Amino acid sequence: MVALMACASPAIAMNLPAAQKFDAGPLGTLDVSGGFDGYFYALSGMGTNSILGNKKSAGAIARTLEVNITKSTGQFQFTLDVKPSNSLYFGSSPSQMVTNEFTLGPIYAAYGTWAPNANFNISVGQVYSTEGWESSTDWKNANLIDSPLYYVENSSSRGVQASYTLGKLSATLTFGDGFDSGVFNTLQELVTYSFDGNNALSFYGTQNLGTTGPNTFAYGQGKTGSGYPGYNAAYVNSDMYGAYYSYTNGNLNVVPEVQYVYAKPNRRVGLTKFTSNFGAEVITNYQFGKSPWSLGSMVFYYKNTGPQAWYLNANSAGFGIGVTPSWIKGHVFVRGEVGLLHLTNLGTPRVGGGFGASGTDRNQVMSILEAGLAF
Repeated sequence: MVALMACASPAIAMNLPAAQKFDAGPLGTLDVSGGFDGYFYALSGMGTNSILGNKKSAGAIARTLEVNITKSTGQFQFTLDVKPSNSLYFGSSPSQMVTNEFTLGPIYAAYGTWAPNANFNISVGQVYSTEGWESSTDWKNANLIDSPLYYVENSSSRGVQASYTLGKLSATLTFGDGFDSGVFNTLQELVTYSFDGNNALSFYGTQNLGTTGPNTFAYGQGKTGSGYPGYNAAYVNSDMYGAYYSYTNGNLNVVPEVQYVYAKPNRRVGLTKFTSNFGAEVITNYQFGKSPWSLGSMVFYYKNTGPQAWYLNANSAGFGIGVTPSWIKGHVFVRGEVGLLHLTNLGTPRVGGGFGASGTDRNQVMSILEAGLAF
């Protein structure tokens, strides 16, 4: 399971408070933002033969604690993002936030930036990923339950990142150690064309330029190739291509996204066959005027091909929907979500093919009630 992902352009779900500004003397003005949240959950489909395992069908969990400190003025800038967190998916039992997901522990991003002008900058350190639309900070997303696309995406990594803007076109290029592997052979690209203030098209990609493994790690999940054959090896040796379009009309934001990730056979790391994952989703968010209310939604489809369990079971497929009303007043927010996942193909199971006591059910319903503070 790959968790704690990042993206370049999160779909802001609520009217969040502006960052707090502090005069840091010789460092200049710093922007400080972040928050804390937790949630109650109830879900169907638990069982000893289920992909969920024999675990609780209801509970309460702390999800994210974040402090982000940024200097965004002058030629020399920096970002420090400390974020113990966890992700929430259909088909995976909710888990507590962790502080050791990365090599740097709870530090999600830490990098220095040289910005000689408004059009170009270059950063070095633990930098954000450029894959996908969804944010790793859940209160910036339209939905509380993360999508199958987000599940398979790369996260922040150590490396060098350069960005350039020319008129309506912007591009970012990153070279680093994909999936926090410590092996510096991953290239990421993001290109965005903004037609106007309401329409933007983005293409992103990631390529592994060599071989990662067999004795590397992916986000603390164990050595590449451990577990059943090739686990993690597919992630850290994968290539990805995707695109999303952001359309805004008044208080409505609509984002369709498609994504394809694959790994070629490589017996050295336990990959005996070609394997891939395809995902597609449409995310919407509507802000009810100047009221504290907004409504997010997500419809998605995913399909695994080959022996690797990119999301849930190998060779599985399914679609889902989630609806998320949100309320924010000042620094306090309350959110809820009700979602459904239907497996059109149970695939090759790790434990049981589907949900429930027998592992044969194809449907899971998940309900979330979340509250938190943002600053």
